[in-house]
Amino acid sequence: MSAEQSIETAINTPRPEYVPATSAGKSKHQTIQYLRPTLSRNELKSVLESLVLEEVSFGQGVLNFEKTFARTFDFGHAAAVDSYTSAFHLALLACDLGKDDEIVMPVSAPLALLDATSYNSARPVLVDLAKDSFHPDIDAILGAVTEKTKVIFLPYVFGSYKDYRALYEKLEQAGLRKPKERMVRVIEDISHVVGHEFGGRQAGSEADIAIAGLNEDHLMTIGKGGVVLTDSNNLFAVIKDLRVQGGNRPYRMRFDYAITDYQAAMGLEQLGNLSAIIERRRRMGVLYNEAIDKSRLKSYFMIPDADVCGSFPVIGDADIAHIQRYFSSLQIETRRVFPNGPLHQVMGLNPLDFPNAERLYQRGVLLPLYPMLNKAAVEKITAAIRGFY
Repeated sequence: MSAEQSIETAINTPRPEYVPATSAGKSKHQTIQYLRPTLSRNELKSVLESLVLEEVSFGQGVLNFEKTFARTFDFGHAAAVDSYTSAFHLALLACDLGKDDEIVMPVSAPLALLDATSYNSARPVLVDLAKDSFHPDIDAILGAVTEKTKVIFLPYVFGSYKDYRALYEKLEQAGLRKPKERMVRVIEDISHVVGHEFGGRQAGSEADIAIAGLNEDHLMTIGKGGVVLTDSNNLFAVIKDLRVQGGNRPYRMRFDYAITDYQAAMGLEQLGNLSAIIERRRRMGVLYNEAIDKSRLKSYFMIPDADVCGSFPVIGDADIAHIQRYFSSLQIETRRVFPNGPLHQVMGLNPLDFPNAERLYQRGVLLPLYPMLNKAAVEKITAAIRGFY
């Protein structure tokens, strides 16, 4: 059998459907999974072709992926790495964040960022979310900046959009964006909004560095990974130098963070599908929002026409256990908002100092929302939202 025939055979072999575990005596109706990665036949074909060509290491395929990624989203440079945490680690190293330096971040920041901050022996400074919002107030972020602040981190959690241009303007006015005076770098996490334009602005376009995660719960996925994006030649030189070990270079500590060519092949296919992925997520988000209007549940998505809806949190007035039991009884799998806990809980800080994030954590769950959901599943979820009691 030729390599081409082997590829076609592998692609055309049916994959087993998800069958949820059931207890004796319970209904065996299929549960709607909380999450399934958006993968097509083309991704599988690209990966298999790459493997047949023995492209199993870092090579030209990765470089092509990075070049295409940067060009697609109008950045000067892109570096693909093997994990979300690796992306943050390299970004913080490029920003020269070191021992006792401070990074300001909302409590909704990913655990991967907290880990990367710890790698650098830096100090995280947490900011609460605004009331009834997925984002912190700009003034709260600025109020957390001190003489030790080197980095500000801005995420778009759940694919919810926030216009941060006012923050950049205020940083400029305060002289904090001028390298010869004092430079506070800004990192934006665009994992849940990458590729979507808001009012003529691409998320991350004003940032010193943007991070696009490639995990299964991000808009794009290669299984696990991330891309570090920047327009700065100086920042990219540091990132590029540190992400691969060895070579004919003077020794310094570097990291084995590069992805492989077959992962890059998968990423290129994902890039080609991204606009369709975003559009489907947005349409589903609109349907969920319409159901919310007729429900006892709430959503903090304020502008569903712009929000991507990387996931869909709903907030109730009742105890979270009641919300989870309700959807579970309808065979709809949910996850708690911030599955690892908001960062103030992870760090053992007083929840009373972060009341808005704590309320979201105690009252919010994430509903299934991803392109692999069929029409029947979407209708079932929207009916469940409307019928919540």
